[in-house]
Amino acid sequence: MSYKLSRTKKEIIRMLQEDGRSSLVDMASKLGISHTGVKKHLDKLLKDNVISVKALINPKRLNLKLVLILIEAEGYDDVKRLVSRFKACPRIIFLATLIGGYNVLALAVAEDMNVLESIVSVCALRTSKGIRRSEVFVISELVYPGYIPLRIVKDKTEGKLPCGFNCCECSRYINGRCLGCPISTCYRGIL
Repeated sequence: MSYKLSRTKKEIIRMLQEDGRSSLVDMASKLGISHTGVKKHLDKLLKDNVISVKALINPKRLNLKLVLILIEAEGYDDVKRLVSRFKACPRIIFLATLIGGYNVLALAVAEDMNVLESIVSVCALRTSKGIRRSEVFVISELVYPGYIPLRIVKDKTEGKLPCGFNCCECSRYINGRCLGCPISTCYRGIL
């Protein structure tokens, strides 16, 4: 069943995309309805999971590197295992399965080129069991959108991470060539 967006709901979404801090009163004035009417529409959009309100990060301002990873797995179970293993990774911006085979697309973030090398070669999606092949594309500039939903982790994990790695024992981490994972207690980066 597809969700129908009224003209008013579309306009509320557009205004929030333009300025996520728009007040109900300002939106109401532009729409020609009451602020309680805007609140009802907004509450419905949120309740129905049509929109989500979140802080987005400008990767350019933090000098972050982005990498797009395309993976072909051997089978459906390999795709499920891969998604399950990495869906909570704070470095993964998005993880999507693709139609037409056992393919996964991921956008990941790194603080510098050394960390980027680590996440595409050592502690990477592409080194998982059941991966037939993969391609890595380092993004030179994020043109649109300018902001990404980067997860900032509150609770740190000691030892083995959900992905199965232990950054504190990794030779790249020990040799200063990687900052570790933002979810690890030994992480030494800005995230």
